[in-house]
Amino acid sequence: MSVFYADSTFDQYTANPFNANKPYDHSWVLFRLIEKAEDFQYLTTGGNDQVFRCIMTKAQKDWKYRINDFLQYEATYQKNIILAVNKDDIEIAKTEYCGHRYNDPFLRDYEQKVLVHTTTKENHVKIVSSGALKCWKVLKAEHADWEDKPIGSGMGDPIYYSNYVMFGTGGFYQEIITLSKQKGRNDMNVDGVYVAGARFYLNAESIANDGLLIRDGIHLKVEGQLPLDPYLFWTATPEVLGIPERTTPRNFADVSDHFFFETFKIPLEETCY
Repeated sequence: MSVFYADSTFDQYTANPFNANKPYDHSWVLFRLIEKAEDFQYLTTGGNDQVFRCIMTKAQKDWKYRINDFLQYEATYQKNIILAVNKDDIEIAKTEYCGHRYNDPFLRDYEQKVLVHTTTKENHVKIVSSGALKCWKVLKAEHADWEDKPIGSGMGDPIYYSNYVMFGTGGFYQEIITLSKQKGRNDMNVDGVYVAGARFYLNAESIANDGLLIRDGIHLKVEGQLPLDPYLFWTATPEVLGIPERTTPRNFADVSDHFFFETFKIPLEETCY
């Protein structure tokens, strides 16, 4: 594992200049920090015929932490990391991050107190029955006929992401995963009709305090599985909300998040994608 440095203009995603311009393999990842973009605060892409990468803007309020979380997390998988960040920004981030780890057993000042996990209608029943949220790897080990690939593989996610239960912090983005599963392909249309499943709202502070919260610079997640008890605040379903199950990702997320806030008075983060 090594860290290779470039400035923020680096855009060589197919041929690797740090390895004789050979094609990237899965031992390489990239984090690039840019000043701004018109339509995102951060995005991930690549991972199939290009290097897996996170491109982040400084509009992402916690970018100083995310750079270092990314470095530490990917180092645990012995990845070669290209850090396309200007030198001054690297130093600023190091100073801000001092004393922290990617698995800090507490919530940081800027982190919100709720994590959200979304699933399909069918899997909601299975989750409630088992009493736990489980990652793809655990589910595949338990059920030989489980889906052949995690949905993230089609989006270029590294295979080791399938070792984790992924969480959001509110908004409609996670519903895209459910939408894409139903379509059998990646579908980013948050106003497209789908069958809503369930949204689990969980206590982020307790999860962190119990040493379970992992930050990879992109996602918040838990390795393996997470029992619903004692972390679950509430579960949103169309039936609970009194809305038709055939709806849109945007509507289901908006109604669910609004209901949660009105009930628990804990703020959620709006989708920033």
